[in-house]
Parts: sequence; structure tokens; C-alpha cells
Amino acid sequence: MTTAEEPLIELIDEEGLAWQFQVHDAIDVDEVTYLLVEAVDDPDQVMLLRRTGETLEPVTGPELAGLLELLDDDSEDDDVDTDPEQQ
Repeated sequence: MTTAEEPLIELIDEEGLAWQFQVHDAIDVDEVTYLLVEAVDDPDQVMLLRRTGETLEPVTGPELAGLLELLDDDSEDDDVDTDPEQQ
């Protein structure tokens, strides 16, 4: 289910078929914009896309691994310590 806060985009595959994706997040890394999207018809299909001009390209291989590591490092920095002894 989509919400007004999570816009939809339409992507065309190699066979000319249109697919709807829900945009969950957008991040900028080194002046490149990446979108985290989920297929509307198949929530198990999640992709990270790189915006290149007017096109979106799937991120794979070492670039994907590096971005996932960067995102994981950011999420660890955002963790809140709930141990009352350290407050």
C-alpha cells in the first residue's frame, strides 16, 4: 500500500513493459542521487537506483556494496543508547 508521502515512479523494462515502484527514500552521495524503491505489485522486489541525468539505473556490484556499507554505518551512528546507567 502506498501513501501520499511515498511517491510512485514508473519504470520501463527491456521488453517495454511498465512497472510501478514506490519511492521509499532518496539519498545524495558525492553529488549523485540514489533512490530506494519497491515494486508496487511485488514488495519483495526492492532496488537501489542511481539517477543519471533523466534516467534511473540499477546499482549493482561494488557500488551497491559500498552504498550499503555507508548506509549501515549511518544507521549505527543514529542508534540511541537506552542503557540507563550511561545516561
